[in-house]
Amino acid sequence: DLFTDNMKRGESSSGQGNSEYNFILQPNTQFPGTLWSNRYGVINFSNRVLRAWDRIYPTLTTDSDRVAANEIKAQLLAFRALCHFELLSYFAEDYTALDQPGVILMDFVPDNILDVYPRNTVGESWAFINNDIEEATNLMGATFDSASAFGAETFFLNPRAIKAIHARIALFQGDNELALSLSDDLDVLSTRTDFPSIFIADTPNTEVIFSLSRLQQDDISIAGLFYANGASIDGSPFYEASNELYNLYTSNDVRRDVTVLSDEIEGGSVIEGENSPSNIILIGKYRGGVEGKSSRMNDFKMLRGGEMKLIKAEAQARLGDFAGAATSVRELRVARIGSAPLPTYGSLEVALTDILLERRKELAFEGHRYLDLKRIGQEIGLGIDRNDVDCASFQATNCNLPAGDYRFTLPIPRTETAANPTIIQNTGY
Repeated sequence: DLFTDNMKRGESSSGQGNSEYNFILQPNTQFPGTLWSNRYGVINFSNRVLRAWDRIYPTLTTDSDRVAANEIKAQLLAFRALCHFELLSYFAEDYTALDQPGVILMDFVPDNILDVYPRNTVGESWAFINNDIEEATNLMGATFDSASAFGAETFFLNPRAIKAIHARIALFQGDNELALSLSDDLDVLSTRTDFPSIFIADTPNTEVIFSLSRLQQDDISIAGLFYANGASIDGSPFYEASNELYNLYTSNDVRRDVTVLSDEIEGGSVIEGENSPSNIILIGKYRGGVEGKSSRMNDFKMLRGGEMKLIKAEAQARLGDFAGAATSVRELRVARIGSAPLPTYGSLEVALTDILLERRKELAFEGHRYLDLKRIGQEIGLGIDRNDVDCASFQATNCNLPAGDYRFTLPIPRTETAANPTIIQNTGY
C-alpha cells in the first residue's frame, strides 16, 4: 500500500517510508528482505515437522490418530504451498514465462548451512505449488475432524482455507475455470452490520475463512505498521490513508469507516475538504482495542469471502461471462453499500478495470494492492498515478510508475545474493 497509491505521509512522520514511496527498491532494504526470509522460515519449519511426520506416522495405531496426523500434514503442505506461492508472486517477473527464474523450491531440510541453491523455473515452481496444495486437499478431506481439539477452526488451515489458497493460486496461474470452481462456494459475505467486526471486534464472522491469531503477549500488530502508539490522532500516525483512496468510498459504504477512522469519533480523522493538504486520514483497519488484547492488536484476517467474491468475478470475466462477473461485483457492492446498479462490461478490459477498482476498496491495507497492479494493472495498462496532494505529502520526486515497470517485481535480497553465487537477480536491480 505504501509503495503504490493507498497511503500518504502521516501527521507524526519522521521520515518512515520515504524510499519506498519514491519507488526506490534495493536488494539491501527491509521490504524484500523480510518477505523473503520470513516465507523461507515458515517453509523450513514446515519441512522440519514433515520430516518428523514421516518417522512418527508409521507408529500410529488408531484411526483417530492417523486422521489427526493427516490433517496436520495437510496444514503443513498448505503452508509450504502458500509461502512458495507468495515468494513466486513477488519475485517472479512473469507468471506465464515458464522457463524463466521462479523461486528456490525447498521440500527438505538442508544438511549444511553453507549449501546454496539456484532458482527453479516458473514452470517448476507452479508444478511444485500445485502438487503441495492438491496433496493437502486430499489429506484434509471435506471436514476438519481435529477442530474440536484445536479450538477455533478459523485459526487453522481448515478445508475452506486450503480451498481459498488454491483459488488464489489458480487465479494467479491463469487457471480461471479452477479459480471459479473453487471460489464459488467460498464467497460468503457478511452483512453491512457485521462487516466492521471482521477488522475491529475479532468476533466470529461467517465471512472469515482463515485468521492469524494475535494475543496479548504477541508483539506483531497491523496497527503498529501505521502508528507508533495507537490508532488515533494522538497515537503518532506516521502513515495515513491517501486522499485518493478515501475519495473512492461513498458516504454509505460501510468500508469507509472501517478502512479509515471516522472524523465523527473522538481521536478520529480530520477532513478539512476534498484533497485538502490539511486532511488527516487515519487508517482504521486492524485498529485494535479488542477486550483482552493490547490497544493495537487484532487477529489478521488472511482469507475471507470478499476476496473470494472478487476472484469469482475476475475468473468469470476472463472466461467471457461478463454478465456473471457484473452480477458478482454488484453482489459485493450491495453487501457493502446497500444498493448498487448492475455494471455493464462490454469487454475484458472494462471488466478488469472495474474489478481492480473494487479490489482496491475492498482489500485496502490487507496486502493486495502491489500484486494487483503487477498482475492486472500491467494487462490493462494501469500503473501508479498518485493524487498530487498525497504525493506532495512525501515531497516525492515522482508521483507515477507506469504499468509493467520492473519495480512491480521485488529484487532478490542482498542477504541471499551475497551468500548464494548460484542465484539470478531480477531485471533492473
